[in-house]
Amino acid sequence: ESAQEEAVQAPTEPVTLTMYYNGYSESLVADQLEALKEAYPHITLDIISGTPIEEVITSRTPLDMTAYSMGGIFTVMDLHLASDLTELVAKHDFDLNRLSPGVLESAKSYSPEGQLLIMPYELNNSVLTYNLDIFDRFGVDYPIDGMNWDDVYDLAAQTTRFEDGVQYYGFSYSGLNPVYKNQMGLQFIDPETNQAMIDSDEWAHWMRVMTRFQDIEGNEDLGYAGRIEAFFQTKTLAMRTGPSPLDQLPAAVESGLRWDAVTFPKFPGYEELGSQMNSPFYTIVPTSSHKDEAFQVIAFLLSDQIQGMNARKGRVPVVSSPQVVAEFGKDLPFLEGTNYANAVFQEKIAPPAPVSPYDDYARRQLSWAMTLVNVEGMDINTALRQVKEDADSQIEAAIKDGK
Repeated sequence: ESAQEEAVQAPTEPVTLTMYYNGYSESLVADQLEALKEAYPHITLDIISGTPIEEVITSRTPLDMTAYSMGGIFTVMDLHLASDLTELVAKHDFDLNRLSPGVLESAKSYSPEGQLLIMPYELNNSVLTYNLDIFDRFGVDYPIDGMNWDDVYDLAAQTTRFEDGVQYYGFSYSGLNPVYKNQMGLQFIDPETNQAMIDSDEWAHWMRVMTRFQDIEGNEDLGYAGRIEAFFQTKTLAMRTGPSPLDQLPAAVESGLRWDAVTFPKFPGYEELGSQMNSPFYTIVPTSSHKDEAFQVIAFLLSDQIQGMNARKGRVPVVSSPQVVAEFGKDLPFLEGTNYANAVFQEKIAPPAPVSPYDDYARRQLSWAMTLVNVEGMDINTALRQVKEDADSQIEAAIKDGK
């Protein structure tokens, strides 16, 4: 018998782990819990969600783990809900080389000491989806893999038209998405002064590239709900990027949408760089008295079995195993015959930009700056100056509050 088999057969005490969950799809979680119960019958995972984390902490509920999206990373750090996983990785013989390229480096970038405080569990790779019928109607060539934002601009200009009483829009996107992708790898905050660096020439250049789509006559900013309606329902939007389209596509395809996907556009002049990692993650809480079991759960959720199960439902795996990648989208018949899976896996994670605990203030303000330019017609430099001042005063207030 191998040592591993003996360990598996050793009697194990029943243990309940409490996880604070600020994550995704409930149905996915149910499937994972069922598989976990089978693999580790002695471990019960008690999930708290929907209650603000501060309330959970105030109520003195003992927490073992958390699951968060990347937007919550500094909340997790501020509230001391993450501990270094390095020793547990070694103790449980977890192979970090299974992670997709760039994941480990990006995860460690959130610790000044290079500790592994978070374990990403899936990737948020983006694609550009497009409506075949609109391109056919106007005789415009379809988008292709490997395009940059200049190429998308040219196609958007050719597919924004008013015809037969209908306004067709060339391109629309969620502003927060490219801010998080940060394809130029720009810094948000000066670590010496804790002030925002978002009024720099580089960010101004980034803004010019990302906001000029609204300069195309008729291609107005549709907003979140308008974008969904125009692409998936009225079918008047030629191209979109942003959050995963997989939830919306089945109904849209049923109602006649002919669509396909290509790679997320690259930033002109930075084509080699790729995107910053934007990944939900797990942590183990420093005060947990069941760190070993908590890590076993994380390792199981990152196993080929679970990553493959999630991949079949269209979640992008955080491991690079060819067997797992091959499972992608198998439960989603509407992906058949499309370039979607190929486009998803071509997005590369760029080396991490320097990180500050106050990045999120700058990110949110940059997204607002895009609205000021796109919707309110403000010029870029004025918008960036204004949002820098707002970010700085918010950061100052946060520092005063001891955050």
